[in-house]
This record gives sequence, C-alpha cells and structure tokens, in this order.
Amino acid sequence: MTTVATAPSLPNLPSLIGLTEVDAPLIAAVLAYTTPPGTPAPTELSQKRKKEIRAGFVLLKEAGVVLSFTPREAHATDFGEPLGPGTHVLSAVFYYPEGSEEVDPYEGDAPLANAPVTTREAAIAAYGEALDGEEEEGVFEWEQWQIDGREITADYADDGAVLTLTVSLPLPM
Repeated sequence: MTTVATAPSLPNLPSLIGLTEVDAPLIAAVLAYTTPPGTPAPTELSQKRKKEIRAGFVLLKEAGVVLSFTPREAHATDFGEPLGPGTHVLSAVFYYPEGSEEVDPYEGDAPLANAPVTTREAAIAAYGEALDGEEEEGVFEWEQWQIDGREITADYADDGAVLTLTVSLPLPM
C-alpha cells in the first residue's frame, strides 16, 4: 500500500535530504514537481523516474531545481545511515536562479531563507557572512554556510549573480 504524502514547497525540499526513493514525502515531491499541470498526479514513481534516481539526478525542469541521489552505501559511509530503507538517498538539492541547459530559472525564495537569493549581496543578507569561500582579485567564485544542519553553497558568475545554490549535509569533521 502506497502512502500519499504532501510535497514540501520548493524552498523546503532540503528537509528531505537523507530520505530514500521509497519514502512517501520524497516520492510526493518528485511526483508533484514532475507531473505536468492538469494531469492527474500518479501515486507511485514511474520506471523512468526510478531509472533517473538510480542514475543520480531527477530534474524538476520547470521549477529550476535538480535533486541529486547517491547509493545508500556511499551516503552511509559519508554521513551515517539514511533516514529511509531504500537503496538511493537524496543527497543534495540544486537551485538554479539563472537556469541552466537542463532546467528553467528557479524563481522562488531561496532554501532556508525567506527571500529570493539571486546575487552575492542577497546571499549574505539571507545567510550572513560565509564560513568558507573562494575569492580572487575581488571576484567571488563560491561561498558556503551552515544553516539548520545543512550546508549551503552559492556558486557565482563574475558579476556576482548566483548561478547555483546547493544544499547538502555537511561532511562530519
């Protein structure tokens, strides 16, 4: 019997990190954001979606988000046991404010923030001073924060626009 769960909003997808492909909240999110509007939402993952998960990525094309999956063993080695019993674990969520070749621009509030984050200035306003980063001659390439048990990495264009916001678990020290 499949349990139907409510999909979290796009900025709240990082709350699913650590769940597996058989966990109802993660299934609900994949189905909610990959089912065309006006189409009845299925209650279980298609073979295509299962294959995408095994290959490592599910594109939420219109949403501007990519879900990244790792095999259970790799997740367990790096972060401890996953939260669910499946074989593939949601390990990261990528948001693309500028879009990419694979996905449309992400246009909502940033993850773990209450506003869009499309520039370096907006990232600092949302997350505070970065814990780590790389800057060369006044141009920031990336910065990183830890918020609510998650690691957020912003990758920047030369003009300071945010290319990607990545949310994952921090590596244990």
